[in-house]
Amino acid sequence: MSVFLLDILKNFPKCRIAVLGDLMLDRYCWGEATRISQEAPVPVVLVKRQSEVPGGAANVARNVLSLKGKVSVFGCVADDADGKSLMALLQDGGADVSGVVTVPGGNTTVKTRILAGNQQVVRVDHETPSQITAEIREELLKRLEVALKSGKIDALVMEDYAKGVFTKEFMAQAAELARQYGVLSTLDPHPSHAFDVKDLTLMTPNRMEAFALAGIRYESGIGDPAKDEPLRRVGEALLQKWDVELLLITLGAEGMALFPKDRSELLVIPTQARQVFDVSGAGDTVMATMTLAMCAGASPSKAATVANHAAGIVVGYVGTRAIEADELKDALKAK
Repeated sequence: MSVFLLDILKNFPKCRIAVLGDLMLDRYCWGEATRISQEAPVPVVLVKRQSEVPGGAANVARNVLSLKGKVSVFGCVADDADGKSLMALLQDGGADVSGVVTVPGGNTTVKTRILAGNQQVVRVDHETPSQITAEIREELLKRLEVALKSGKIDALVMEDYAKGVFTKEFMAQAAELARQYGVLSTLDPHPSHAFDVKDLTLMTPNRMEAFALAGIRYESGIGDPAKDEPLRRVGEALLQKWDVELLLITLGAEGMALFPKDRSELLVIPTQARQVFDVSGAGDTVMATMTLAMCAGASPSKAATVANHAAGIVVGYVGTRAIEADELKDALKAK
């Protein structure tokens, strides 16, 4: 199987992915904490360095690029310094950002994480969801349709972080455009947006999100997803409510569970993570890798296996990190 999966990786550069959603800038302040503040019982972090990487939907685009795929980004940034930084990062990485709308005023969504050593001390968020208007969403759909109409897009990834881009109507219209132009449509949903949008190829919630979207009280895993009846009920409920072709629920240390639309036996994929330092962005890596693999010709089960390997790698690092094509290749060779 690994030989086939390696062949799939060779097709990634041919895949053209459109990423639509909430764009963010992830900022990290790395430092040391050796004393407690006299002003409050909190550590004083002496910052040694600072770094910035694309976050949210932009991190999915970053993962597509690092896996050698092609990506077009659709979303919004403010006309502030953070927005300019995010656009520069995406462009320098090779993304097509002609689908990004610059919004006057407001704030680009920024998540600032303060770390002492490898331990996150606090996260500070800046965002203005209300700045994204109906007119801006209409412009995004126009730009998306132009890209789809050109025939240069193989899949549409929708990344919902509940930061203002998506409404139910907007998501449904984007999914309809994907269906109309014959491309895969995938969604990483937010638990606060139970939109029940139809015509999706793939949806990838984590366990907590899946229970929330299904309207079922959360229950922890039992260590064996194949025998996890609450998980099965949630999977069935989501397949029925969203009418999605494929449902991939990520389960952290328990791996993944893939539910097909035809209600055949679910596929449990054990985790490949050897150590876990930070799960930030792991869902973005799963979405990017799974979508690329399906576009490259992999079956859903094999695509999920590739995505599982990718997630197992990125959680071993501190901070939001994109999966590199060579390290994924090496991981698959080792199987």
